[in-house]
Amino acid sequence: MDIHAPHEPVHTFKGFAIHIAIVTIGIIIALSLDGLRETLREHRLVRETRENFRKELQPSHTYMLDELARVTAGREKLKALANDAPALAQQHPEQIVARLEAIDNPYYFFSANTWQSALSTGALAHMGTDEVLAYASAAEGTRVYVDLQAQTMDAQTRAIAFWRAHPHPTPDQTTEGEERILLFARDELLLANVAPQAQDDYKKALDAASR
Repeated sequence: MDIHAPHEPVHTFKGFAIHIAIVTIGIIIALSLDGLRETLREHRLVRETRENFRKELQPSHTYMLDELARVTAGREKLKALANDAPALAQQHPEQIVARLEAIDNPYYFFSANTWQSALSTGALAHMGTDEVLAYASAAEGTRVYVDLQAQTMDAQTRAIAFWRAHPHPTPDQTTEGEERILLFARDELLLANVAPQAQDDYKKALDAASR
């Protein structure tokens, strides 16, 4: 913003007052235009961020429905396998591997990239508290669930690897193998317990992004 001196000398108070008024009006207009541009930029940033949340949360919400159904079914299969494992270990240990491999967890890749982007761009500062809390809950739910996914995947891999490596287990090996099944079952139960909350968080965040 440039402020220029009058082109001609000001000899009267009236002329001086007119010049000051013109400069003041010019400053007010310039500041108003700057404020308007900033407001429009903030509105565009918020609009784009909400759209990004919708694009990320919609598939996550859909996939979580499938995830919940599968981990719930997996939990029941593991409960039955834990009961059957002692007898199967003595007669048909190969069936333990087959039943462990049949636990069909999709391990869908849930993402919270938009939350991180919104933090870095400052978009959240221009949103209401309830809306920001909804997005924060969805992002935290994603983090917790993804960590549990990795833990469960590792437990399943370890259990399968152990029973494959011991096709004729000793009593001690059978006990260790049963413990690995129980660890897998514990993590599967955690997934089944956390999934409904994550699904609810996604729904609330989607509602917030659709306002």
